Amino acid sequence: MILLLLMIPYEIYSGSMEIVDRNKQIFKDTVEVHSENFHLIAEEALQTDTSVFFRGNVGVKTKDFSFIADSLNYKIPDGVIFGSGNIKIWREDTLKGDSMVFFKDKEEGELIGNLIFISDSVRIKGESGDFSEDSVIIRGNPEFESPQINIRSDYAIYVTKDSIYKFLSNVNFEASNIFGNCGKLIHNIENQTSLLLDAPFILEDKDSIMGDSILVEHKSKLMKSFNGKVITYSEDGRNIVWGDTINIFYNMESLDSVFVKGKSRGNFVKNEIESGKSNQEIQ
Repeated sequence: MILLLLMIPYEIYSGSMEIVDRNKQIFKDTVEVHSENFHLIAEEALQTDTSVFFRGNVGVKTKDFSFIADSLNYKIPDGVIFGSGNIKIWREDTLKGDSMVFFKDKEEGELIGNLIFISDSVRIKGESGDFSEDSVIIRGNPEFESPQINIRSDYAIYVTKDSIYKFLSNVNFEASNIFGNCGKLIHNIENQTSLLLDAPFILEDKDSIMGDSILVEHKSKLMKSFNGKVITYSEDGRNIVWGDTINIFYNMESLDSVFVKGKSRGNFVKNEIESGKSNQEIQ
């Protein structure tokens, strides 16, 4: 076992070493690197004045993360790691991608190309993203899949501490037999709720739900539309209901029932003809 102590605070161990010239050494037969809060193992390495290149089943453990790659380029002065080929990162969750930039001192980085985020029953696909101890930001029209709801948006943020997903801009979603869109959606895994903001709209078959905001409680299959409006259809015509808070119970097939609280009012249009209107207040 060869041990090389360098002028920077880390050590390289290997089964064999070849000195090419004063500024270049090749390590083979299993290479290990150790420093404070950093451990790496690979099949071989090439060291220069400014970098160490690792190849073959590269595995790394830092303070907060563990990851593997086909190859890594460790920039010594800056503590920046460039990874490529089958990147897989673990913390409490799993991230995959084609290539990676990791800032060792900050414990944060970026994944580029075919990003996949996996956490329990949640799976998100995107083009690229940033990760740190506190959050994961996914770009490139991420696609979110879970047992409660499927979501697509321009980009997404996962807040690690609270297990909350935030979807921003051009949000489209599907849950049970309901579909919709909004400008922003906050999905809480622990509470099994989704909060729809910025002009939310939900469509179930022909019926529709709107409001300033809509809270979906997936476990109880209840939607709450605040300052809301619900339009439902029957054989005779169309019902329009407004209210401060509208509670809508739904099942896999349709809306079950609608309850209105505060400043409730309704309008019935018979067979889409205005002469059938009724402006009776709904209690």
